[in-house]
Amino acid sequence: MASTRSTCTTQTVRGTHQFEVVGYSLKKGVGVGNFVPSAAFDVGGYRWAVLYYPDGLTTGNGFVSVFVQLVTDDVKVRALFDLRLVDRATGLSCSVYRRAEATVFDSKSKFMKRERGIRSFMSKADLETSTYVRDDRLTIECVLDVVQDSVVTPAAAAASREVQVPPSDLHKHLAKLLHDLQELSDDDTGDGDVVTFEVKGEAFRAHTAVLAARSPVFRAELYLPMKEKAMRRIAIADMQPLVFKVLLHFVYTDALLVMDDLGAEDYKELVHHLLEAADRYAMDRLKVICELILSRSLDANTVATTLALADLHSCKGLKDVCVHFMSSLGFQG
Repeated sequence: MASTRSTCTTQTVRGTHQFEVVGYSLKKGVGVGNFVPSAAFDVGGYRWAVLYYPDGLTTGNGFVSVFVQLVTDDVKVRALFDLRLVDRATGLSCSVYRRAEATVFDSKSKFMKRERGIRSFMSKADLETSTYVRDDRLTIECVLDVVQDSVVTPAAAAASREVQVPPSDLHKHLAKLLHDLQELSDDDTGDGDVVTFEVKGEAFRAHTAVLAARSPVFRAELYLPMKEKAMRRIAIADMQPLVFKVLLHFVYTDALLVMDDLGAEDYKELVHHLLEAADRYAMDRLKVICELILSRSLDANTVATTLALADLHSCKGLKDVCVHFMSSLGFQG
């Protein structure tokens, strides 16, 4: 008897849309069941929108409601979705409601709604005291995974089962390497590939090879001939220790150090200085990350300062966002 096999493969197409509600307080009082729609966006060959209900979908529950709407007519689509809120202080998003299983969106059936979401997305009281609402702005992020048609492959053409490779954890090892280096005494570091930076009374050690690999400015400073070979301590007078600590963490891990103990304004000030440091040491990716965070936390009181910073350090993307923001507020240039 012949024995055959086949494989059914189902894939998804992911899209992300951020919906910023400007004038958050002005949307309150529109009435239960009334929504504010986002612009339509494309994912997986279909049109979608985010629906925000400032007074909720149900009377008297004290919650705002958020739904995903299938805009395309006369279709049935299966999708997974994650409704998130963007922290105005950090620019990072956090999941509030997530459907991990595929949900049917049907725009042609009388019995299946084209909107899917949650009535009790977040209480109004919690939302208004959170970092998600700042400067009368709220940003909702929708991550949508549209399920595609399944493909059946006969065994002769099917790929063999592969060994699963775990995600890289190199950054964790390098972060520990940096941490352990700070715990050593000067005698324990020996005469190896280590340099000490003195930043306003605080000492930070780092490996010169890592610094040189990550920054052309560090490479030029640390590998100049003759005198730099004996240069084991470098004083940095015009930078705050916390800024240099975050910079050094990024050098080793390619990620920002989590700063849960800083308030929104202090964090924004830190990012301002970090952008200056990134420009100083030609760390372009860190510079763009700082631009992104600052662009998401603009307000009327600081936009002029941020624009000056962007202009000084040739941050075209941030500069464009600042100019557009000022135009929306009616600033006259």
